[in-house]
Amino acid sequence: MANQEFDSLLKRWVLSVDRMLLFVILSIISIGIWISIASTPSVALKLGFPPFHFVKKHVLAVPIAIFLIVFISCFQAKHIRKFSIIGYVLCLLLIIATLFFGVETKGARRWLAISKLSIQPSEFLKPTLTVITAWLISEQYMDRKFPGILISIVSILIPIPLLLLQPDVGMTIIIIGTWFGQLFISGLSIFMIGTFLISSLAAMAGLYFTFPHFTDRIDKFITNSDTDVDIYQIKKSIEAFKNGGLFGKGPGEGVVKTLVPDSHSDFVFAVIGEEFGFIMCFAIVFLFVVFITRALVKAMQSSSIFIFTAVFGILFQIALQVLINICTSLNLIPTKGMTLPFISYGGSSMLSTAISIGVLLALTKRNTLTKEIL
Repeated sequence: MANQEFDSLLKRWVLSVDRMLLFVILSIISIGIWISIASTPSVALKLGFPPFHFVKKHVLAVPIAIFLIVFISCFQAKHIRKFSIIGYVLCLLLIIATLFFGVETKGARRWLAISKLSIQPSEFLKPTLTVITAWLISEQYMDRKFPGILISIVSILIPIPLLLLQPDVGMTIIIIGTWFGQLFISGLSIFMIGTFLISSLAAMAGLYFTFPHFTDRIDKFITNSDTDVDIYQIKKSIEAFKNGGLFGKGPGEGVVKTLVPDSHSDFVFAVIGEEFGFIMCFAIVFLFVVFITRALVKAMQSSSIFIFTAVFGILFQIALQVLINICTSLNLIPTKGMTLPFISYGGSSMLSTAISIGVLLALTKRNTLTKEIL
């Protein structure tokens, strides 16, 4: 009897969720495993670990990510909102704990060690905050007397000082950029959009003059000094794309992963370009474009302002993360530590993206599931 009920629930879930979106995400995850096998062994050996140390950790995170995607996609919109509020508060507490007890790496304190695991709480703030701001903005759209935008500003301003203390300027920019994008597509007046845009530009200027790390990266990108480590990584990255050509040198045959310290995370796209060539790079970009386009089309079919705003925010974050990772490897923007979703090594990034995908699938599925699933 229990097996029949489970089979029934599974069948209804398969029928309700968008299978094309699910297929594309599973394809990207599969490519990520393949790339991990090719890119991480040499990095692990260089750091004193067994060759498949990072591969094992990456592969172990995959079933957890898939579970989160499936589990969260079973929720209804109202439960997604409640889940996000709880997640938001928990993330704030963990970020505060990180400032006191976090592990410092490369001058930043962003990771919290729990037993043998380390997590980056700010990664999990992205999906929860995106849902909350979408909810607040949509509520004001439905009821002009409700100060949804004002409350969303407060919800954004609370974590920003904590992120800047780590410091994590990149995460701050992504969170603010996502919120601004949600305001834009929700139909905010031109005057308000202009006001927020000018404020954002002023804030960026303030970051440049306040945070030496941020200033240093911008200056290095402009001066392009041959003696700088970041520029060295960029040059090796560009060489990797040239060496890879159309079809690549073959899995495991590249050298950029032995020369660039963050080749398994920030510069994984360069490894792909060298070992698998332009064809694989294009295929990965194509999959992300298909996913984003399909999800936007599904969201636009809904009459709910909340669903459209939340899905747009999630897609904006994923697209921005993909663009930053790829553009960094191609020397189109200053270097910024940003993973390529589901492909770069990084457990926190993979699991937080899985939560985002689960939320997206939950909000774009057909309304055929019942409360029994929850």
